[in-house]
Amino acid sequence: MSSTRLYAGIAGPTLFTVATLAEGLTRPHYHPTRELISELALTSRGWVQIANFLTIGLLLIVFATGLRRVVHNGPASAWGPRWVMLTGVAFIAAGVFVTDPGPHYPPGATSQTSWHGVLHQIAGLLVFVSLAMTAFIYARRFARPYGVVAGTLICALFLGASVLLGLSFAGTWSDAPAGLLESLSLYLGLAWLAALATHLLRARSSHGSQHPDVRER
Repeated sequence: MSSTRLYAGIAGPTLFTVATLAEGLTRPHYHPTRELISELALTSRGWVQIANFLTIGLLLIVFATGLRRVVHNGPASAWGPRWVMLTGVAFIAAGVFVTDPGPHYPPGATSQTSWHGVLHQIAGLLVFVSLAMTAFIYARRFARPYGVVAGTLICALFLGASVLLGLSFAGTWSDAPAGLLESLSLYLGLAWLAALATHLLRARSSHGSQHPDVRER
């Protein structure tokens, strides 16, 4: 049962990435390098991205419960699943509270700040922070630099996207590639989660409960 839950850590990031890429490349007037992923939740086709947020959120919560059962002692055993759980909850909140229009999308929309837009921004910030923290925390357990590098890049790309978005709203750099940096940050964090799930599944398959990383309770 726990192994099945670990597969959610692969399915969630994969489905989310495929869906956002497909929507971003086929949505009229949407430019993936400029617009943010959250803006896909706007217009009449917005229900697709809303469902995408809710789906990955639920799958990551399932993944977190699997992590708690499989990795239940040693470094990252306590806070690792908690940060993954927070990521899932934040994704769900991002789907429930739809973002406000961006500086360019949807075309003709007036940029304004609403209560649900503010809550969406908070949820989005929690997504990126929790993804970075997950990478940092699990890097301690596996004693590898990959998690540290991934967490650092997630933070750096997200901060870069925030700066570029501000320049776009201000009109200083209208076509700033904020969407590109945000997407790279998010996809990197999701790839790290999928890699973590794959590592644990392989360890469990090769060594069973004797492997130090998969001692299920």
